[in-house]
Amino acid sequence: MRSLFNVVNSQHRDEFAPIRGNRQTMRWLVRSFEDLVIDNKLSALVVQGRCRDGDAAREAERVSRLAATARQLYLFSCEDTCPTHTWLPQASPRITLLEDGAFHSVDTAPFVVVMDQRFCGLLASNAVGYEDSTHSQTFDILWTFDPNVVFTATEYLLERIAPNGQEERAKFEEIIKECTPRSYSLKLALSFTTKLTISMQRQNELETAINSISSAISSTLEQDRILQSAVEEVGRALKARRAALILWEEGTQMPESMTVYERDGDVGVSARRSGDDDERSSATPGYLETLIIYRDNSIGILAVEDETVGRVWEDEELLMVRTASDQLAVAISNARLFHQVQTQAMTDALTGLYNRGYFQNRLERELKLADRNSDKVSLILLDLDHLKRINDSFGHRAGDACLCHVANIMRASVREVDICARYGGEEFVVILPQCNREDVRKVAERLREAIANSPVQKVGQITASIGVATYPGGAGSQEELIETADRAMYMAKAAGRNRVRATVQRSGSTVSNVDCS
Repeated sequence: MRSLFNVVNSQHRDEFAPIRGNRQTMRWLVRSFEDLVIDNKLSALVVQGRCRDGDAAREAERVSRLAATARQLYLFSCEDTCPTHTWLPQASPRITLLEDGAFHSVDTAPFVVVMDQRFCGLLASNAVGYEDSTHSQTFDILWTFDPNVVFTATEYLLERIAPNGQEERAKFEEIIKECTPRSYSLKLALSFTTKLTISMQRQNELETAINSISSAISSTLEQDRILQSAVEEVGRALKARRAALILWEEGTQMPESMTVYERDGDVGVSARRSGDDDERSSATPGYLETLIIYRDNSIGILAVEDETVGRVWEDEELLMVRTASDQLAVAISNARLFHQVQTQAMTDALTGLYNRGYFQNRLERELKLADRNSDKVSLILLDLDHLKRINDSFGHRAGDACLCHVANIMRASVREVDICARYGGEEFVVILPQCNREDVRKVAERLREAIANSPVQKVGQITASIGVATYPGGAGSQEELIETADRAMYMAKAAGRNRVRATVQRSGSTVSNVDCS
């Protein structure tokens, strides 16, 4: 048996040609035919062929609304054994369900026939494969209001109904006679065409938004920019009052951040929202929420909200949000991986402090900034005393534990703007922006005391020798600042260790040293 599409296309080939479209276009056309009946309250014969898949509640409710308006709804579909079935139409004398085990081998895509005393129309489609670039299914689609083409369709459908018995065939023939157009309403055809144009324009807007999101998030590996670009595009495309993207901390369901878009222009990042949802997505009037899932793990939520009275999220809007969330899942994962690689490249693996390479680059930037602002930068150079003796006596694991212990004390003893790094071996450095000679000595002494007064398990007390220097008063360049602090640190060791020293540099030569202990 040939499909409705093939019958109509072969018999009316010279009158019109099919158009090529994707699944979303085809679904929009089906809904437009349904809406034509519902919105204009047409007591029409409606014949629809489709698989009963999709969102169960929405699809069943839509068919019920269609049947409540139509004179009679004939629904050609596959049998209940079809693996994609998700719903059944509610029992109604206005719905005739015609199941066929060979349905999918005949009709590869939906069709709709509408016949009313003032109007008739036909939509038929045929699946033709997948686009290589997007892997989305494509269809040949034809639709018309020509009565001759519609009559061809009803004659074909009459033959498909015949196996269901003479009584059903006679009933179908009688309804066709009752619903045969007596006059033609140009207004209805124009209304349908206008709505179709609006739908196609809306589809273009949503596809443009998806393309913009894809372009924006693929142009950067900075997570904050990815999140902000995506949430703004989604909010604008859906004409929503607000949109938010909540991201979980890696490996948890604890909120890491929330990026927000406000239609009135108040765009920004605020922190925190908690929540959990077992569903892939949920939609209620005015509110839409979709999980962002990467490799079967939820990494966040994309939520959209709009208080417009009667706001219902259309299928194409739901699809757009899900598509955006799928793209975001990959982009966020890539951004996190990039950040992890960056962090590893500038971090000491043992202590978690910045490494020597990052320290050198950061010190250069801080000195340039100090020059522009006529400010000061101080440096602390710290050397753990007798690390070799600790390694020999307690083992290298104990020595490593001492290094990590010192690193933790350093983090707790300085400001957030200060930069702690492992310089090499048992040596550590701290960059202190906007810190003068007197203040850096106080910080260094506080750090020395904290190390000396905090014993390490199985090792006991440890101490450190510390040298400090300040730019530009105590050094005239980056290299000189490091050398000056290093010289002061060796003075501390020479003076007996567990103390702080500073050298004073004037006119390119060291003239004295200061005991800060």
